Amino acid sequence: MMAFTLPSHQVLSWIPVVLIALYAVKIFRRACFGPLRRVPGPWATLFSSLPLRFQAIKARKVFWVHELHQKYGPVVRISPTEIDVADTEAFSDIHKIGSPFLKSPWYVTFRGEVNCFTSSDPKIHGRKRKTLARPFSKTSLRGHWEAMVVDLAKQTVTKIKEEATQGTADLLKWWTFFATDVTGEVAFGEAFGLVESGQKPKFILDLEGVNRARALRAEVAPLYNVVKTCTFGYFDPLGKADQNIERMSFEIMRNARFRDLHKANIISGVLNETDPEDRFSEREAVLEAIMLVVAGSGTTAITLTYLCWAVMFNPAYQKRLEEEVASIGQDLGDAQLEALPFLDAVVRETLRLYGAAPGGLPRTSPNGGCHLAGYYIPEGLTINTQAFSLHRDPLSYHDPFEFRPERYLDGKMDSHAVFAPFGSGSRTCLGIHLAYMELRLAAATFFRECAGVKLADVTTPESMEIVQYFLIAPKAQRCLVTLR
Repeated sequence: MMAFTLPSHQVLSWIPVVLIALYAVKIFRRACFGPLRRVPGPWATLFSSLPLRFQAIKARKVFWVHELHQKYGPVVRISPTEIDVADTEAFSDIHKIGSPFLKSPWYVTFRGEVNCFTSSDPKIHGRKRKTLARPFSKTSLRGHWEAMVVDLAKQTVTKIKEEATQGTADLLKWWTFFATDVTGEVAFGEAFGLVESGQKPKFILDLEGVNRARALRAEVAPLYNVVKTCTFGYFDPLGKADQNIERMSFEIMRNARFRDLHKANIISGVLNETDPEDRFSEREAVLEAIMLVVAGSGTTAITLTYLCWAVMFNPAYQKRLEEEVASIGQDLGDAQLEALPFLDAVVRETLRLYGAAPGGLPRTSPNGGCHLAGYYIPEGLTINTQAFSLHRDPLSYHDPFEFRPERYLDGKMDSHAVFAPFGSGSRTCLGIHLAYMELRLAAATFFRECAGVKLADVTTPESMEIVQYFLIAPKAQRCLVTLR
């Protein structure tokens, strides 16, 4: 009896077919028997994460997820292994201090290294946060850096006023320069000179480019890693770019320390800790400083831009704010401004509607699984709680899509409403007090020195429409104003 054999080239040709068939069976089994099959959501999300990735690449991820909540309810499936939750009680459970819901691996995928922001290990995060938190207290910020923020706010508004008097000024550009210089002073001990020069140096341009690429890589991480592996590490443009940024950061740090060894900044603080357990290595300090610049520049600039736009879009609000900031003394101080009720309400309402990072805060479901808003979620899955939806909950906020600062003044706010533009719990943004200080001082300086400023004709609701990758931004990538 003759044995039946296939030629080797035919055997090889069948291998891709078999692999594809096995993968199809795996996807089908996951859809029919997977852990999230009972959670509501589009049928396609049972099979693949492509719908989610597609929306992220289109800069519509938060809008798409919000639309799913409106259709399916407070818990929605957005991929075979990922849900989003828009429930106030569940949000508190997930983000409370001591929560077993740890940061998902997405953060390291996005940033590329472990630091205070990305670490999912509570011990590593706790050690880093303990050391970094001291200089970011409200008292420390006002003692060491308030005068610097005041001075940079004045310089920035002077530049805006000059341009707006002659024609138009781009608030997004100038607030980006302002916030980046502030973070440079706080992190490294020197501003990057953006406000003074009116342009971005190579270090900042490179950092912005890498961050845009990182946001894309986070959405296509499996493909990126496959290509990197198949090329034995030769294809890793972000790795090489990170090395260049790290090298330039070391140069900035050493130059700043050489010029003024006694000037307060985050790097010198963490390097000079007396307790060896709290002291950072030089590389740890530089990575945290880079993260501060990344996290604290674009976010504050975007929020400031939308604050000014939203106020100017409503003449009554603009008049009220201009009168309030004009009523205090010539020298603006953060403590004074914090006590101004309408300014505070404007800042809070801007953060509610236009917080720069309204995305999911991804967490991993704990060992043994959990129950959230009536659904059982097995362990090891990704749970998102996007502020975009929680801040627009009609049960918590009346007219949730309307910019209404007075909601914080009439005493009718729901005490259970989620307000989390800076995250929540033990992972609340370290720079929250610095951000509030910048928002108050910059906004007050702008509306006092540029009273009567108007939106340029090209600055419309359409041009200011939100697009969202990791941070939000105006669709037009600018916000032009004029004093003519």
